[in-house]
Amino acid sequence: MSSCFVSKKARIDGSVTIGPFSVIEDDVVIGAHTKIDSHVIIRNGTVIGKGNVICSGAQIGVEPQDYHFKGERSRCVIGDNNIIREYATISRATGEGNETVVGNSNFIMTYVHVAHNIRIGNNIVISSIAQLGGHVEIDDYASIGGHAGIHQFCRVGKYAMLGAKSYLNKDLPPYLLASGNKARVCGLNTTGLVRNLFSWDEIEEIKDTVRLLYRSNYNLTECTQRLEKRHSCYANEFLHFLKKSKRGILLKEDTTILPGIISLS
Repeated sequence: MSSCFVSKKARIDGSVTIGPFSVIEDDVVIGAHTKIDSHVIIRNGTVIGKGNVICSGAQIGVEPQDYHFKGERSRCVIGDNNIIREYATISRATGEGNETVVGNSNFIMTYVHVAHNIRIGNNIVISSIAQLGGHVEIDDYASIGGHAGIHQFCRVGKYAMLGAKSYLNKDLPPYLLASGNKARVCGLNTTGLVRNLFSWDEIEEIKDTVRLLYRSNYNLTECTQRLEKRHSCYANEFLHFLKKSKRGILLKEDTTILPGIISLS
């Protein structure tokens, strides 16, 4: 570590490896068996868990690109077993004591930008050059395509997928596939569900719930009332997602069925 700048005030487990020309500031915590390649910068307020791989040029815990940020103390908290590839940037939060949070076992590819106050769950893939605005939330097992852009305060539900080069300015409900600029619902993320060992019976149950939202004549309020009467974990997942929405979800007018996609019909 002779060619690095590593603060003596940083709390770094003895098993951590740090490549040349990396910078680690004072108020940093790094857990066991994390590997940091060359030319990585880890700023004050960053907490990194165990078993992570952070590749060359990545910058973690950088100040938010936000006019509201006034230098207050905030954090960037990263869990365990994540892969953060070259030149990705992850900001800490705006607001005293607030956090940007990345969970466990995520794959964040090259040149991805994770802005301030974002919450990323577990087992998520974010492909190269995707750009996530402030306060975005991405739930477990979601996938974000390369060059995708997500507007601030938007949410992506569990097992959903946003296609490459898409722009999302509303919430994408769980289990769905959306694509385009602006993003439109294309069908179920069937490939993602199968890869995660959902049975075809479970997929049909999800599909039946989705039909209520996207293929019925009910408005959103009526759909919500009917979801409340269904005794299904998948209906409950949709219901919980709908009730938390701030920007509104992609609705019937935001749908299109692409060739080769399993439709909602």
